[in-house]
Amino acid sequence: MEPNKDPFLLTPGLPAPAAPVRQASPFPWNQVALVFPAPVPDSVAVLTLNDKLWRLELSGPEVRRVEVDDEYLEQVSGGELHAMLPPSPTHLAYLQTRRLVLYDLKWQLAKTWSMAGRLEEVASRGAWVSHTPQVVAVELEDTTHYVTEDRIDFRLRTWRLDGDKRVQQGSLELGSVVGAVKWDAGAGLVAVQKPGASLELYGPDLAKPQPEHPLALALRKLAVDGLAVQSLRLHPSLPVALVALGRDVAPKREEGKEKPEDPGIWRVSWEGAPAVTVRLARYASGESVTLGSLSPEGDWLYYRVLNSAGRNPHLYVQQVGAAFKPPLALGAVPEKGAALLWTGGAPSLVMYDGTKDALVHWKLAGTAPAKPGSK
Repeated sequence: MEPNKDPFLLTPGLPAPAAPVRQASPFPWNQVALVFPAPVPDSVAVLTLNDKLWRLELSGPEVRRVEVDDEYLEQVSGGELHAMLPPSPTHLAYLQTRRLVLYDLKWQLAKTWSMAGRLEEVASRGAWVSHTPQVVAVELEDTTHYVTEDRIDFRLRTWRLDGDKRVQQGSLELGSVVGAVKWDAGAGLVAVQKPGASLELYGPDLAKPQPEHPLALALRKLAVDGLAVQSLRLHPSLPVALVALGRDVAPKREEGKEKPEDPGIWRVSWEGAPAVTVRLARYASGESVTLGSLSPEGDWLYYRVLNSAGRNPHLYVQQVGAAFKPPLALGAVPEKGAALLWTGGAPSLVMYDGTKDALVHWKLAGTAPAKPGSK
């Protein structure tokens, strides 16, 4: 494969980090209820169907499984489980049907809060609006009208955790089409993009859009030459967002005019006004990018790039802090069934592939990139 002459153009020929470590999972797929992030160096957390919580340590030649706790709730692994990012260096977090579970690793204690407003609501995704105070946004599926109208409604609720209590901050209807609305939360904001509409920013109360927010203004300036937001990730605590803008077809270049802006990924920061935008990467028209989660320190990001047919996902990672660096290519990844998780400590990314009972571990700190095209 020919080396990529542009270090910021997303192609499989970009440099790669040191080769990943591939290890067998100590649990077969039919014993695993959930694999989710743990704020522990070179480790991920696992819930197994026998109601046990484990930590998988990936620093050695073989995966070491450490039993953390068992039966700390009446049902540890039952219901619908969804991973969440840890809210602190001492806690694990996940959604379980209608509740949020926070597990304190130091004291081995679990606390739960109901995230639903009614019995027919089930949580399907959660993200932290802020860590101090602890405010969480949760997407809920409502089956109230499923039997009578064959319809499932989706809504977003925000809650402030106050000791053992929860205080609802706001609610926003998301329609009745599965996965149609994209959203993210962080830095005290909730970003919502409905089909065919511009991305809107809300405060924790979800009351009114903030079209004059510095981030909203910056996104409008970036949306030129047919570019539209494909994916957005808010930093958990800093006034920073990462955004991918793309388009289906490249516009024709008109004689005497500048070349149309390429699709790409930008870093937007708004400590002052106006916001500052910096391009981090570029990609081709027709391709689409989905931004993954930020690393615990907020300075690394992973993302997938799909071809014009929406297939053949390739994975990249990039340092996206103020002192950003060119992206690194991690190669092709499965279209479905693989979970990607940051570990705690020095930046490292783990892919759990349940279809192969395998773990792939990329260590990103202090490693020299491999040569372009090498494996």
